[in-house]
Amino acid sequence: MHSFRRGGGTEPEVVIVAIDGKRAVLKDYGRSGGWFAWLLGPLLIRREAQALERLAGLPGIPALIRRIDTRGVLMEYVPAEPWPRMQPPAQSFEKLHALVAAMHSRGVAHCDLRAPSNILVDANGQPYIVDFVARIIHGADWNSPWNWVFAKFCQADRNALAKLKVRNAPELATDREREMAEHRGFWIHAIRSTGAGLRSFTRLFVVRSNHK
Repeated sequence: MHSFRRGGGTEPEVVIVAIDGKRAVLKDYGRSGGWFAWLLGPLLIRREAQALERLAGLPGIPALIRRIDTRGVLMEYVPAEPWPRMQPPAQSFEKLHALVAAMHSRGVAHCDLRAPSNILVDANGQPYIVDFVARIIHGADWNSPWNWVFAKFCQADRNALAKLKVRNAPELATDREREMAEHRGFWIHAIRSTGAGLRSFTRLFVVRSNHK
């Protein structure tokens, strides 16, 4: 067993384990502090598992192996590194765009592709997308207001890809992608504000619970 990231506070422990002779990744909020592990940890695990179930079989998305309990999930290990570290070829950007389009067609918007650690690529140039706790899922056909929101978050995902290309392979970026990379619309601010607020809120209560 190899600890990839130590758990604590609002962060899950991420551990590489051996299952039937193969490596797998265990994400476990059980080591998070206080009420977070019992209240929000299960919510985030459920959100990630639901996204992986919906995206099952899609190349570039780690397979869900099983939920361990309400606070842990076991998923496929992918031998890949964060995108900026690998400097992949132009074909990898095309594969990444196709992967995100396929993800959206399955009804999942990632909502956090601007985080460098959430887009990976292996030695063969195959992209992977990980960490789906912030995801938004397409609603029923009759739910037009929610699906309008879903479409906006899909656009935020595409803007994040444009920013990735402009930062890491500017020679490949089109004028349109440069415009998208600079986009600072309402939904980008909404994603960032919601994430920052949630982190501040949870950290406040984790600190309080640890001092009781």
